[in-house]
Amino acid sequence: MVMIYRLAECIARGEDFGSCLQKLLDERGMHPSEFAKRANIPLSSLYKILKGSKPRYDNITRIFSALYEKKGFVALIAARYVLEELKFGEKVRVYPVSTLEDAIVAVVRAEKDGARAIVCAPILSSLAEKVVDVPVITIKPGKSVIEAVEAAMKLI
Repeated sequence: MVMIYRLAECIARGEDFGSCLQKLLDERGMHPSEFAKRANIPLSSLYKILKGSKPRYDNITRIFSALYEKKGFVALIAARYVLEELKFGEKVRVYPVSTLEDAIVAVVRAEKDGARAIVCAPILSSLAEKVVDVPVITIKPGKSVIEAVEAAMKLI
């Protein structure tokens, strides 16, 4: 829901629909082709919208439907090289990071995106617990990332 509100606020301020949508996609780290599939609109139509063309009503409804988060998810925040080797379902959203600063930003972004729980490394978990209002699960040394995610899934 947060993404829908942010898009609506941007439009209400008089900004172009396409540029507002592009900002949201950039923040999510989502490529237009990935979003076009999710929204079920032709990629060429999405590119036209992002470049400033006025969208048709049916495309607007599909875009808003694609931005609507129906279910909660578990946010997994870890180093890029760790996440490259792992595959999860729709209920797990990965936030690849390379610095502690990136990790802190990812924690805040995950909560804003609607995460119901956050899985992260011990170095980040104590700080994350102070910053967000969702459960934070620590990846403990000796346990696999998958076990930590499964523990978080039980909380949502």
